[in-house]
Amino acid sequence: MHRAMAQKQSQNDVDLSGQTVWVIDLFSRVYQLFHALPEMSSPEGTPVSVIFGLTRDLIDITEKKKPNYLFCGSDTPEPTFRHKQFEAYKATRSEMPADLVPQLPLVKKLLEVFGVPCIELAGYEADDVLATLAVQTVAAGGDCTLVTSDKDARQLLGPHVRLLNLRNNAFVGEAELLADWGIRPDQVVDYLSLVGDAVDNVPGIPGIGPKIASSLLQQFGTLEEILSRCDEVKGKKRQENIALHGDTARQGRSLIQLELNTPIEISWESAVVQRPDPEPLLQFLQQLGFKTLVKKVQSLSGGKTSVAKPIKSDGQGLLALGDENQGEQAGYPAPVLPAKASAVTAAVKKLRERLSNGGCLVVTVTESASRGRSKAGEPPVWSEVTGLALLAHTDSDTQSSVWFSAKQITSSEAIRKILSDPRVPKVGYDLKRQRVALSRLGVDLVGLQFDPLIAGHLLDAGQRNQGLSDLLDRFADVDSSGGDVQDVPQTAEQAASSCHGVASLIERLSEEIQAGGFGSLFSDVELPLAEVLSGMESRGVRVDTKLLSGLSEDYSSQIKILEKESHELAGHAFSLSSPLQVRTVLFEEQGLPVVKRTKTGPSTDAEVLEELAPLHELPAKLLQHRKYSKLKSTYVDALPLLVDPRTNRIHTTFNQTVTATGRLSSSDPNLQNIPIRTAEGQQIRSAFRPAEKEWHFLAADYSQIELRILAHLSGDAAMLEAFRNKEDIHTRTAAAVFEVESEEVTSEMRRTAKAVNFGILYGQSAFGLAKALGISQPEAAEFIAAYFEKFSGASQFIDEVLDRCRVERGVATMLGRRRAIDGVRDHEGRRGAGGVFALSLPERTAVNTVVQGSAADLIKLAMLKVAQRLVSDKLSSFLVLQIHDELLFEYPNAESEPLQSLVVHEMGNAMNLEVPLEVSVQTGATWADCEK
Repeated sequence: MHRAMAQKQSQNDVDLSGQTVWVIDLFSRVYQLFHALPEMSSPEGTPVSVIFGLTRDLIDITEKKKPNYLFCGSDTPEPTFRHKQFEAYKATRSEMPADLVPQLPLVKKLLEVFGVPCIELAGYEADDVLATLAVQTVAAGGDCTLVTSDKDARQLLGPHVRLLNLRNNAFVGEAELLADWGIRPDQVVDYLSLVGDAVDNVPGIPGIGPKIASSLLQQFGTLEEILSRCDEVKGKKRQENIALHGDTARQGRSLIQLELNTPIEISWESAVVQRPDPEPLLQFLQQLGFKTLVKKVQSLSGGKTSVAKPIKSDGQGLLALGDENQGEQAGYPAPVLPAKASAVTAAVKKLRERLSNGGCLVVTVTESASRGRSKAGEPPVWSEVTGLALLAHTDSDTQSSVWFSAKQITSSEAIRKILSDPRVPKVGYDLKRQRVALSRLGVDLVGLQFDPLIAGHLLDAGQRNQGLSDLLDRFADVDSSGGDVQDVPQTAEQAASSCHGVASLIERLSEEIQAGGFGSLFSDVELPLAEVLSGMESRGVRVDTKLLSGLSEDYSSQIKILEKESHELAGHAFSLSSPLQVRTVLFEEQGLPVVKRTKTGPSTDAEVLEELAPLHELPAKLLQHRKYSKLKSTYVDALPLLVDPRTNRIHTTFNQTVTATGRLSSSDPNLQNIPIRTAEGQQIRSAFRPAEKEWHFLAADYSQIELRILAHLSGDAAMLEAFRNKEDIHTRTAAAVFEVESEEVTSEMRRTAKAVNFGILYGQSAFGLAKALGISQPEAAEFIAAYFEKFSGASQFIDEVLDRCRVERGVATMLGRRRAIDGVRDHEGRRGAGGVFALSLPERTAVNTVVQGSAADLIKLAMLKVAQRLVSDKLSSFLVLQIHDELLFEYPNAESEPLQSLVVHEMGNAMNLEVPLEVSVQTGATWADCEK
């Protein structure tokens, strides 16, 4: 909305120059919160989830967004002038939910104690109030943000008016409107009149959806112009619909048009944002049982709380059960350390009693040291479980944690029972690690309910810092600097701090997970997967260290031979590992051309050496030397050092909360990057063998899973047909692009088509494809253009993903895993020469995340289904490794057939896609045998 237009509507005499005014569409947000948040009730049993969410909104807006003025606009129960115009207006809306009704008086009370004026006027809607406030703000020189998800409000957008949807924290301005709907703000009313609004029961014109409406307005400009020139509209049926329903659209326009001069009284003074009086606000929040919000308000008003920082134990490291008052005297709960067996049993009994009416058990394992090598080439320091802290977290005040030593854990049946009792919900930071640690003591941690690490990753997949203290800083109403919070605590005191830190995160993170739409992904996929992964890590996999030792000798010999041959080619000795010396030999002494430069001089990376290899023998020798040196240091020499002497197996760590796409990664050691298509890779994989005699490996692999995901998501008819008919997708692509029959496709054509198929997934440009195939850039552009002409659904899918990402500033996988991405350009901006895609890094990331992330969702579901069947079918077989789209199992020979049948069925039915999921299975005495 422009100032000149606004001034015509206003006689406002207030000066808002340089000021920001925010207006919340109250009922729009109330309904959002009601449907997004889990059920919550006050101590008296009154539903209060909306109050909790709205309080948090108000704190966030006033403390972080910091507007100068804040209003709420509300509807009234009375009919509006629109109902008089159109009796059926909003007639299809359902009645207010029963649990929402008793919260409305509390909403008004919250606004009162928070000092936020709420404006409403009988006969008008909240949208009209928002429109009038926006007009008044702009006319007075201010900028207005309307907090609403209502599409009608988009008609108000302008240089000084924007919208904010708190559900996804996305701002919408003129640019976002253009990217989303392809229209200007002054066309919004006409646009909605054409498409209609099912929510408000505004009919629209049949057969005209968002894309058609946008196209018509781009062509004709206005609704009236469309109606008067309907004979110029493409399509006879569409012409008929416009002619027949033109008056309906005009009526809809009058309903959608907001009133810019609602006769409301505006008290700007009452809307000035300032911190509310803490006393009545705290009293209100305490009555509703909002502990975390109480702490938040206290911290904002100067009474900042901190994470529990336990007192030191006595000289013997023990405190008697019941000495909790010591912690109270110190100002924080101290850990209880029971000394005798009877005290251990009593402590566990007390924990159960505290949880008898609800709550959860916060679990924190202490270890002697974090696993990892102190120096390269040296054996790792193996951690030992030293103890365990347990904390009963309930709606009442959280008590002291109780710490048990490793000896007490292994000797106490009471501890083992409470940890393995599925009826006792367990909460902890990195529960996967804790399950692995406790398994070394023969204890099974069961009943996982919540893990802040997994929650934090789902809420912000691109955030690298997901440590417990980082999560506390971002999400809890506490100051983590006051306590010794550790991801892997080593003392009872650290464990107590971590327990209380975790407890302070539960309510906020749980609510954030539900509000973000991650509830099912968290509870049904990621949390159960943590149990599966911990089992895989605990079992580990055996390697033949003697075979690796022999390979080490062979590779050492190869390295020496390559060094000697390289010295002979250079005419003197030099270090093949020194970039400076290699640079001197290649470019100064041998006179080879410089391919590319770095800040320090000519590059000698692998890409450069590959380009130089046809010109001289030396670059090829250097490449071979680097290959053997890396394999030797990374795998052949490193793997034996990582064999745990307690189990004689390698126990890799599967990282569940690292990649932004949701894919699992592997570390300590990384078993997912062992080469697969080289002789050396097969040699290394042959060292992986079952630990028991008469046992074998089974490898199950999805066929072309990411291309199948692309076919499913894009709905491209040609791709769907190829997969449904079990055709080779690369041959089908080659036949389409080269315009030949499938029988005429040569191996070179198929290779080109394969490069194009996978290049599409990663947003490869004509330049990148040309380099990969060794062809000219115009030829590569022709290939890509031909591909998208034949597979137009894929092209449309990519555009739709990027258009949505541009508006929502992020993308989501099939299971709703979200990744925030900025920097996506408009339709024209992401096209290169010839109109083919020329995607930037954010754009490639967006497409790749949707496809690869959905493939990661699929393999996780498959792992869960297979793991459940292994238990229900009472098989001894178990899952050993996950290598992206491949699963490796270890099984006794007698279970070969039932395992193969089970795996193929469960993996093949992990998701219901528009194309069949093809699973190939191989068995063998070594991992390498399964890859032949």
